[in-house]
Amino acid sequence: MIRRFFTYYRPHRRLFIIDFSSAVIVALLELAFPLAVQWFIDTLLPGGNWNMIVGVSIGLLLLYVISTFLQFIVNYWGHKLGINIETDMRQQLFQHVQKQSFRFFDNTKTGHIMSRITNDLFDLGELAHHGPEDLFIAAMTFVGAFWIMLTINVKLALITMIIVPFLIWLITYTNLKMNAAWKNMYSDIADVNARVEDSVSGIRVVQSFTNEDYEIKRFTTNNRKFRQAKLTAYKVMSFSASSIYMLTRLMVLVVLVYGAWLSFQGTLSYGELVGFSYCMSTSCLNQSIKSVPSLSSIRREWQDLNVLPN
Repeated sequence: MIRRFFTYYRPHRRLFIIDFSSAVIVALLELAFPLAVQWFIDTLLPGGNWNMIVGVSIGLLLLYVISTFLQFIVNYWGHKLGINIETDMRQQLFQHVQKQSFRFFDNTKTGHIMSRITNDLFDLGELAHHGPEDLFIAAMTFVGAFWIMLTINVKLALITMIIVPFLIWLITYTNLKMNAAWKNMYSDIADVNARVEDSVSGIRVVQSFTNEDYEIKRFTTNNRKFRQAKLTAYKVMSFSASSIYMLTRLMVLVVLVYGAWLSFQGTLSYGELVGFSYCMSTSCLNQSIKSVPSLSSIRREWQDLNVLPN
């Protein structure tokens, strides 16, 4: 499934290279900033060389400007890449639907087809943009940040890493839950679309037999079912975000407390403590959660594209 999905990047290789390269450079700059902060506090400030401090500050400002420009490229051109792939998939899916037999249309509600071609592909565009770069950058920044933390203070880095397995387990668990929740949500919105299509296409018959109340009651059932599915999905997402927030803040608290103790012992400078804390913010393990809602969409699209005309 993943290999098949990556074939859609081929017509947009140049755009993908620009987006991916910019994202990698941004991540490398983020890894460099903690070292710069540590050097600034431990070396420049005690030296008292104001001209040097101003020069280094201007250099850091230029790096922030470059990083800001690259982040604009990642956000705009990256989303353009996702939109292009979304458009290609929508075109392919529509062409595939046109080749289906009458039996396919007899067994498939029009609202479900409309939902697959419209709603489901919105998240696929986000997956096309964020998926590869988030996965690579999350791994790169985690390894890079851990290496930097080890060079600053081995004991503090190892104690911090104790919490990481729990964070990985939490992300994996919530990913599975969110996948199931989004699958139900997409299915229910397809039922809502199907209900609207059936009612509107047959409105003359509905009004002729004064069945408006009956149709409203059926739509209300589907609408409430979709509401509940969406609430369940966002409840899982909220639990995930809150739990990850708690674990990451616990890591920061451990760093502050144990780092302060090491500073009192004279084995950790203030600059190293600040740089270590800054470095933790770049080891973004929770980046992978962004792509979870889209995984349900891609499975549903492959199901439709695998239907052969008969």
